[in-house]
Amino acid sequence: MSKITKAADATDQNQDHVGVAIDRLQRGFNGRIVNGYGIYSDPSMRRSDLIEAQKAVEAALSVMRSTAWPSNAEYDALDQGSDEAVSSP
Repeated sequence: MSKITKAADATDQNQDHVGVAIDRLQRGFNGRIVNGYGIYSDPSMRRSDLIEAQKAVEAALSVMRSTAWPSNAEYDALDQGSDEAVSSP
């Protein structure tokens, strides 16, 4: 699998992880989550939403750190039709 293909796969994985984090934050912190006293009506659910969002962000960061991202030169070589950039480890 080429570096470009691996980076594209990593990008897809990250988009999935980030989507989970955004979903948990939007769902958990949208609407009427505060009672009449200005306090979370269900703080344990807010905590759970934050923990799940944090796990998704950590997973995304792990993918980012473990991916060998292509350089501009590799993109340029691919644009010029070089098979070398496509078949690099």
